[in-house]
Amino acid sequence: MNNDFEFDSLVKNMAMEHQPELPSPGVIWWRAQILKKQAKAERIERPAKIMRAFAVIISLVVVAGLWSNEVNGTHGITRVELFPLMLLVFVGAVIGIGFLGIALRSSARFKNHG
Repeated sequence: MNNDFEFDSLVKNMAMEHQPELPSPGVIWWRAQILKKQAKAERIERPAKIMRAFAVIISLVVVAGLWSNEVNGTHGITRVELFPLMLLVFVGAVIGIGFLGIALRSSARFKNHG
């Protein structure tokens, strides 16, 4: 293969030997139906995703406001007296993260099997 002509003829011969096969019309129709159902599911889920994000933002704002209010009222309190509040915040955060993980896992499972 010293020149471009030999290379071109080799590529043409290889292309002529292997003709790609198109999928059957049934397979094309089936794939189109699956894509159509996936698009419909995404369109239906979009408002729920927006509301989840909105709920998370509102919850964070409420928690920040409550936390700010508590901090302002705890100037003369010792660390020992703050322990139950810190424990409550920690447990609430762990439970919230757990529920978020469960929601994401079930959403991913629905997408994979839907």
